[in-house]
Amino acid sequence: MNIIEIKNLTAGYQEDETILKDVSFEIKQGDYVTVLGHNGSGKSTLAKVIMGLLPAFKGNITVNGILLEPENINIIRKDIAMVFQNPDNQFIGTTVEDDIAFGLENRRIPREEMKKIIHEYACKVGMEEFLTKEPIYLSGGQKQRVAIAGVLALMPKIIILDEAASMLDPHGKKEIYELIDEIRKNNKELTIISITHDIEEAYLSDYVVVINHGEVAAKGKPNDVLVDDELLTSLNLKLPFSVKLAELLRKEGYNIPPHATLEEIGDIICR
Repeated sequence: MNIIEIKNLTAGYQEDETILKDVSFEIKQGDYVTVLGHNGSGKSTLAKVIMGLLPAFKGNITVNGILLEPENINIIRKDIAMVFQNPDNQFIGTTVEDDIAFGLENRRIPREEMKKIIHEYACKVGMEEFLTKEPIYLSGGQKQRVAIAGVLALMPKIIILDEAASMLDPHGKKEIYELIDEIRKNNKELTIISITHDIEEAYLSDYVVVINHGEVAAKGKPNDVLVDDELLTSLNLKLPFSVKLAELLRKEGYNIPPHATLEEIGDIICR
């Protein structure tokens, strides 16, 4: 079942400043979809249109069977939550507990029920020991964990990650990717859309949509889309180190399969 259908979408910030041009694709419920593109490609604009923060000039978007229109925005937003690039811009509360509670308070969840929900989702992201801590004292990865707990607590059907790992160091990125994987294992129906320029992350997803200058340049499964090194290079997307290393080793005569991980490459070299 398609939880999101985008058909011939044209959108932007002003009528004379079109960013997205005739964009069409579908997202299946429960999939982890990467919208991949360089800075300025239009991928974050796409997220804003899906959230109803920007209107479509042409075309339409259907979310969970409901056509996205001004009168339906509040209904659709109950099914979607977003985690932003900089978690500091998302924090509202003075403590981790207060921050996770913010969305629940807006939905008028009773206090006793709210406490149970906060503890449950803090545990899911490994932040239960930090509930009384001020967010300012957390690491970047921990802050994003709290932000993700806050959106999970609302029990949305769709989570949009807008460059959610781009400001983190390698360890922080690894933490977030592992957390996403764990969340998916525990909730098969949750749909995740990750807006990113990180090809490494795209390899982890079920489906990839490549956006370039507001148009769909490619779409499909990662192993089909990400084999086109020339396409990715032409779109100013940085190839992963493992891909560059594998290419160099192939020139030296090693039989390295496509999309081999660093661990797999190491095993091949050591044989």
